[in-house]
Amino acid sequence: MAKAKEVLRFYLEYARTCPDELTAFAALMTSPEGAPVVAIVVGYIGSVAEGELLVAPVRKFGSPLADTIGPMSYVQLNTMLDAAFPYGGVQRYWKSSFLKHLGDDVLDILVDRAATMPSPMSMVGFFHVHGAASRVDRNEPAFGLRDDQWDYDIISQWHDHEESAHQIQWTRAFWTAVEPFATGEVYVNHLDAEEATRIRAAYSTNYGRLVALKNKYDPTNLFRLNQNIKPTI
Repeated sequence: MAKAKEVLRFYLEYARTCPDELTAFAALMTSPEGAPVVAIVVGYIGSVAEGELLVAPVRKFGSPLADTIGPMSYVQLNTMLDAAFPYGGVQRYWKSSFLKHLGDDVLDILVDRAATMPSPMSMVGFFHVHGAASRVDRNEPAFGLRDDQWDYDIISQWHDHEESAHQIQWTRAFWTAVEPFATGEVYVNHLDAEEATRIRAAYSTNYGRLVALKNKYDPTNLFRLNQNIKPTI
């Protein structure tokens, strides 16, 4: 974690130069051994030989503590994070936004706040939006948040119910410190249950079109057990 800013600077430049077939994520987290670490996760969909060349800069940068990059099946790819997000028996609270630029001022906040993480199960993740997804006009489909940017998530997880107030307050304070640098928009699947007021921010200028569809096809709001777009009639 002492090299987190250095690693994240490298990650940001690397992610922005990736071809469409390669995606790079990053996280500030705790290792299985209990050490605070910064991690880079890469995924290349293509030939192993080409993939090896493209991920080589990550493997060589900064003498990593661990290198688990290697060929995997599609099933392994879709289950590789299951252990980090266990189902059942875990309290979980998220706050999320988009960041288009991560200068040193933002990195300082992210690294400093992550150093105070109250649970070893928690993490801060960065998911890069790029490639074909960012070349679609944002007004064309319902989901319009298609700029080259990072979806950043403060993901708090803990076991003891008595810790909930402290864990939630830490997450909210972290998010509030970073939010002045964010776009104000959010990925709808990363909204917590309490955040209904941010649904409009998940669809930006397309929200009105979705309300019109809701009015036409579901005016009674039958389908409401979701991050709900409410009808206006």
